[in-house]
Amino acid sequence: MKQKTIVITGSTSGIGFGLAKEFLTLGHKIVINGRTAEKLSKAISELQNINPDLIGVVGSVSLNETHVSIVEKAMSEFGKIDIWINNAGLPQTHKMFVDIDDNELNKIIDTNIYGLMLGTRIAAKHMIQQGFGKIFNMEGFGSDGRIMRKLSIYGTTKRAVNYYTKSVANEIKDNPVQIGILSPGMVRTDFLNNSKEFMSSDEAKKFEKVYNALAEDVEPVTKYLVHRILKSSKNYDRIEYLTKSKLIFKLIKMMIS
Repeated sequence: MKQKTIVITGSTSGIGFGLAKEFLTLGHKIVINGRTAEKLSKAISELQNINPDLIGVVGSVSLNETHVSIVEKAMSEFGKIDIWINNAGLPQTHKMFVDIDDNELNKIIDTNIYGLMLGTRIAAKHMIQQGFGKIFNMEGFGSDGRIMRKLSIYGTTKRAVNYYTKSVANEIKDNPVQIGILSPGMVRTDFLNNSKEFMSSDEAKKFEKVYNALAEDVEPVTKYLVHRILKSSKNYDRIEYLTKSKLIFKLIKMMIS
């Protein structure tokens, strides 16, 4: 397969790091991103053991200058951007909406919605100009409209990802750029594991049962997603790891266990 250059925002840990690891294993070039220089440096040192064809760009995706820097450094180092994955996202504290302070509310919206829109816009402009490219936006809980107590803000931001991505796909359908959604399902990452700290004992028990039944390790999920990303050729594509058939099987297994 022809060597690709892939940008992955929010990729110093979790699914983003797993995607970078898998792309590098397959011999592709990667641009990773993280909010702090310390985490970025640690991720780069780990990933370079797999493949040295990567660079890192520090900065919050809520700032346009971060995305500009990503494009400039990717083009300077690798000469093109084939795939751009808007993976960066922030969870919410496991609290009722009325108890979330303004600072947390703004950070989540700035990262999960505004940051994703900034990334999509700059990637689409660049790819239209260069004549090719794929953009993928990361789904999360709430994308399908499901509601859970104490996840109102996070779920709302992920529901917005679904509408926004489909709308942009419609607007750019006459251009040589693809756009789509990545739906990883429930994945065992710090992002998910840390949420248990804020739950009551009853909530934690219920969560643990669902977690044990539905959650997957990072590696099989990212291997699947990367394979499908590289093969994707649709104007709009939704790449789903936890399909309905898989979900039904897991739920039945959970109920009889």
